[in-house]
Amino acid sequence: MTMEQSTGVIRYRWVVFLLAAFYFTYGFIGTDHNFVGWQYRYLTNWAMTLSTISAFLMLQRSLGRRDQRHEVLASATMVINFMVVLLYWKIYLSDPTQFYVDGVRTSPAWQEYYLHLLGPVLQWIDALFILGTFRHIKKTIGLAVSITLIYVVWIEGIVSPFNASPIGSVTTGLPYRFLNNLELADRGMFYIQNIAVAVIMALVFSALSRVLRKLNLAPK
Repeated sequence: MTMEQSTGVIRYRWVVFLLAAFYFTYGFIGTDHNFVGWQYRYLTNWAMTLSTISAFLMLQRSLGRRDQRHEVLASATMVINFMVVLLYWKIYLSDPTQFYVDGVRTSPAWQEYYLHLLGPVLQWIDALFILGTFRHIKKTIGLAVSITLIYVVWIEGIVSPFNASPIGSVTTGLPYRFLNNLELADRGMFYIQNIAVAVIMALVFSALSRVLRKLNLAPK
């Protein structure tokens, strides 16, 4: 029996999957369906979907129903989750009003803290210490960057043109209000900077994974 099939890991992965499945499902219920794109206007929910898929696949491995490691998906999910956490807390700490409308949170606090802290941390623990990830760094970077680029095309080409709010000084409809105050060139620079952060963090996580394997804290 491998570590992934131990009782403790199976229980852990059940908890991770059930939490992810709940918040994934709630995303469809709690979103404002008047907006084109629903909850997928936000990168957070792209990460949530990736986390749910990854959690399901990891649970299937522990239950002996799947042999494939799906390491690249788990690694890329870890990177996307890091981007979501970094962006959320950077925006929240600099201007909390971005997440309020008329003094009311756009999402309940218990959902925000799971999506932008607890959920990603649970996924990182599995990816780093149980599965053992980032052995295929080029594929991981390729997938993470591709997902990010698709998201950028999605919000710029579909979400923004078909939504009348949020309203900014430059454009309308982009999900994050501050983006609507930026010219296209400035938004492009913002996207490029975040893609660069994703690449850098993938390399950092890859180095961390190697250290953990050398210390026998992660599967070799």
